[in-house]
Amino acid sequence: MLVLPDGVLALGAGTVLALGAAAVVLGPLLQDDEPARRPAPTPAPPASAQRSAAVDALREIEFDRATGKLSDDDYDALKASYTRDALAEMRARDAVGAGAGTDVADDPLERVIRGYRAGARAVCPVDGPRPEPDAAFCSACGRFLAGRCASCGAACDQEGQRFCGDCGHALAA
Repeated sequence: MLVLPDGVLALGAGTVLALGAAAVVLGPLLQDDEPARRPAPTPAPPASAQRSAAVDALREIEFDRATGKLSDDDYDALKASYTRDALAEMRARDAVGAGAGTDVADDPLERVIRGYRAGARAVCPVDGPRPEPDAAFCSACGRFLAGRCASCGAACDQEGQRFCGDCGHALAA
């Protein structure tokens, strides 16, 4: 029988364990996995999701200015240039999209809606036309806004008036 000196068995077991651990740790580094490292090709975004290069550039210069990488003078010059480019790209995209469908201005329902909105604007004697189409009070100063009945056109100028005095039509509140 072979007799080994003390510690040789422990040294051998430690060596085997160290080699095993090294193989586990270094194994992935030594393997040839080139196909796994290549990114999969990304599909092109749909036309509705395409982003404008000029809009992306505007976002980039906003970030650069916020982080202090771009001076205010350079930012102003670049913003003016990129804004012109972005507007041109968006108008071109809208023109292409409008050619595919019907023109909104020719839509009879759209004409009725625009006519209603134009006629229903309340006017404050102090602050002028209000952005709310059927406001009873001015959103800036709080004054009562006199108006006209949408049905018969009669003047409706009493505060708290809910119905037209001539035709009885319900007024917007």
